[in-house]
Amino acid sequence: MESTMKIDEDGYGYSTTMLPDYDGFIIIKPGFLKYTDNIIKDLRRLDFIVIEAKEKTLTKDEAEIIYSCHKGKPFFDKLIRYMTSGPSIGMILLSPFSDRESATETLKQLKEKYRKRYSIDKTHNVMHSSDSYQNALYEAEAFFN
Repeated sequence: MESTMKIDEDGYGYSTTMLPDYDGFIIIKPGFLKYTDNIIKDLRRLDFIVIEAKEKTLTKDEAEIIYSCHKGKPFFDKLIRYMTSGPSIGMILLSPFSDRESATETLKQLKEKYRKRYSIDKTHNVMHSSDSYQNALYEAEAFFN
């Protein structure tokens, strides 16, 4: 199943074509979509705006692009199999921060909060967040292709 959702904030519809610049990208991973509403509430509490969200099952090629920084590591093949095993939700985010490093760090903290609470192991964890602005652009392009 693949669907694209436009998230409205305060009555205004945002889309990547209207706001091509954004600050972050996250993926809620397969098996953990039940936490989507809680994650969105936390994002809004932190004043992030969800510009676009899409539910889809990643292809092998898409997953390999998103996780290319792990290519050659012992867990890479297991990670790719997991990420292509079912639907996930990718979200493009706009942050309230004047610098992108603060957005990246805040998303990392949110990711760690959910991973500590609900993850099964290092591979089967709740969410992915990009570790830099450049990677957010690269990973979001792969997810929303």
